[in-house]
Amino acid sequence: MGLRVAVGDKTQTTNLVCGCLSTIDEVALKSLAKKADDTLQEMLNNGPIEVNAKRESEMEIAAIRQYFGVPNQIPDDIFQRKLDEWMIKVFQHQTEHLYHACSTPGCGFENWIFRTDFDSQHRARGQYMWRCRAGHLNSVLPEKADIDEVNKNLLMHPEYYTTRCGHDSMPLRRYRICPECVGEGLLTFAVHDEGCKQWPGRAAGHRHSFCFSCCGKWGEACNHRTQCQDPGVQQVRRVKNDQGVEVLEMGYVDGVLYTGWVLGTKRECPPTKFRGGRVQVLGSTRQGQLGMEDRNELKKELNEGTR
Repeated sequence: MGLRVAVGDKTQTTNLVCGCLSTIDEVALKSLAKKADDTLQEMLNNGPIEVNAKRESEMEIAAIRQYFGVPNQIPDDIFQRKLDEWMIKVFQHQTEHLYHACSTPGCGFENWIFRTDFDSQHRARGQYMWRCRAGHLNSVLPEKADIDEVNKNLLMHPEYYTTRCGHDSMPLRRYRICPECVGEGLLTFAVHDEGCKQWPGRAAGHRHSFCFSCCGKWGEACNHRTQCQDPGVQQVRRVKNDQGVEVLEMGYVDGVLYTGWVLGTKRECPPTKFRGGRVQVLGSTRQGQLGMEDRNELKKELNEGTR
């Protein structure tokens, strides 16, 4: 019975059977499994005749059938098979943190990708999607808790920290997230300290360059000659695309209206607008999900500024 229970729990790797074995005692466990198979076959073929002993034998056989899901003839190596299967499951359980799992239900461990392989083959190329060996498309994105934390930090300071940035002479917020990184499934928190609206000011600072005012790609959507418009405070969420794969999507909250709501001069908390305003998340819903409903606390943080 002890061996039967042991090979049913992949998380139990120590104090097995008699309490003195663990998964590293593979030879001993295999020897016990072989002995258990021999004992079971003897029980099946030459079972006891005495009434009480026979009843115990029948109960043990019934328990083995139920536990291992064997309704008909029991294989003569059932314990050895189950031990091998269990050892594989234990190995998978102990190493699963090294992999990105396929999100398709029922897709096996053998189809997953090493995290290091994903980083070198996909992430290094700006890709966040990967296809498992069975052909299922997957994405690797920040956890919801990390996304919420970034969204909260952005909403904590909707105010402009400067009214004139460098020679662009326009107001800027202190914090942004890199829009192109969002498109690559990443959250890169950017901080503006000084200088013009181009971030970073030097190309070597980051592999992407964008406008800290309009969030447009620098050199394409915006440059120093462009009189751009501030779309608001950025927010990010996870959504499924047309292929059913999760991606990151960026939206905006009207910074002026949001600041007014925090300060008490506006009644309604403005929504987060995604896809050019075609999709909106109510401001009250967003604030509740982020735990940012206490306007007194928000006002205190806002008034303290970013320095």
